[in-house]
Amino acid sequence: MGILKRQAALRLPLILLMLIAFWALGAAQSQQQAQPQAQPLPKKFPIMTWPGPDKSLLTLETFQKIAEAGFSINMSFYGERDINLKALDLAQQAGIQLLIQDARIAKLVDDTSLPLTSLDPIIAVYKDHPAFWGYFILDEPNAAKFDRIAEIFAYLKDKDPAHPAYVNLFPTYATPQQLGTETYEKHVASFLDKVRPTFLSYDHYPITTKGLREDYYLNLEIIREMAAKFGLPFWAFTLVTAHAVYPPPTAAHIRLQLFSDLAYGAKGLQYFTYGTPSGSDFDWKYGLIDPQGKPTLTYQFASEINQHVRQIAPLVGAWKSTAVYHTDPVPKGCRPVPSDGLVQKVQSCPMIVGIFSDAGETYVMLVNRDYESDRMAMIRFSPKVKRLAEVVKDSSLAAQIGWPQDEKEKNCMLKFRAGDARIFRIIWQ
Repeated sequence: MGILKRQAALRLPLILLMLIAFWALGAAQSQQQAQPQAQPLPKKFPIMTWPGPDKSLLTLETFQKIAEAGFSINMSFYGERDINLKALDLAQQAGIQLLIQDARIAKLVDDTSLPLTSLDPIIAVYKDHPAFWGYFILDEPNAAKFDRIAEIFAYLKDKDPAHPAYVNLFPTYATPQQLGTETYEKHVASFLDKVRPTFLSYDHYPITTKGLREDYYLNLEIIREMAAKFGLPFWAFTLVTAHAVYPPPTAAHIRLQLFSDLAYGAKGLQYFTYGTPSGSDFDWKYGLIDPQGKPTLTYQFASEINQHVRQIAPLVGAWKSTAVYHTDPVPKGCRPVPSDGLVQKVQSCPMIVGIFSDAGETYVMLVNRDYESDRMAMIRFSPKVKRLAEVVKDSSLAAQIGWPQDEKEKNCMLKFRAGDARIFRIIWQ
């Protein structure tokens, strides 16, 4: 073999060795880059439950039970950094997220002499955890605290825009002393104007031992109107725990509250409470889990109903609420069904008529306001309606309702369980 050929032969293995080395290095880098990273949990229509479970019940099984009941977010008053981090790790494994209550934030609200930079170590602890949903600031604040809350919201939004700050407002039956304003409307408007939250949250517990609060739907009217005015979604609460004047919950109680909220266009649903509180202020009973962490009958109700909500929530969550009406007796502050509207008349059932639009389509959500009895309703639709196509939320068959083309009155009979809802897509003439 000549010298040039021998040199070429020697160079060839060397080149191959270099190529193999480069390939091995690249593969190692690819493998290093491909190491499992903590990924954010998938976003779902928010169904939150709080407070609970108690810090004595922090196990993976506990958080799996929350997920199995159809909840995507949980909040508990742990307050402490280390307990919150343990809860976040368990929540991540269970596939849910946590609204975190850290006692240092509450202290910052109350002590206005503390600098907002006190939030920096709190942000650093939680913001990169995949199961972290947001910052709990305060529940039912007096308007005197709105300016300070606004400062905290703005700071958190600037430093951690991926995670919302959370405040929940009073219901209409709060006193002016509790509100810090002359009227409820001024309270809500002041909060939205000063704080500029990501969404508007409020609570109202409507079903008492004496019946339905007369201002329940008025409260929904005010919240819906205020949220629309400020271009925000709103979230609402469902009470599922007996205490004070509130009776043990039934499945119909839960249905009425959840579907009333959805009929008004709510984009987030919340339950109070998950755990059964042990405080001496009230005789708390029938939370979703008992003080030992065992699921109750209320848990079974909520699990079943949440499955139904999950069926329709992705749709309803995308729809725009365009109008809400009520049939007789029309609740305080609400609008009656118009005689020339989409739904023109309803007999034998007190009903909410929520109308929605999406991508050129029209939908109607009908809710039986009677939470004690099933109802058979006769409903008259506009003459312009050709057919109704039901959007089902359970395993039942979807109703397809149509009329002859020359039919002048578009009447149909529909059955509703107590407090339940049915949804239809409108096919026009």
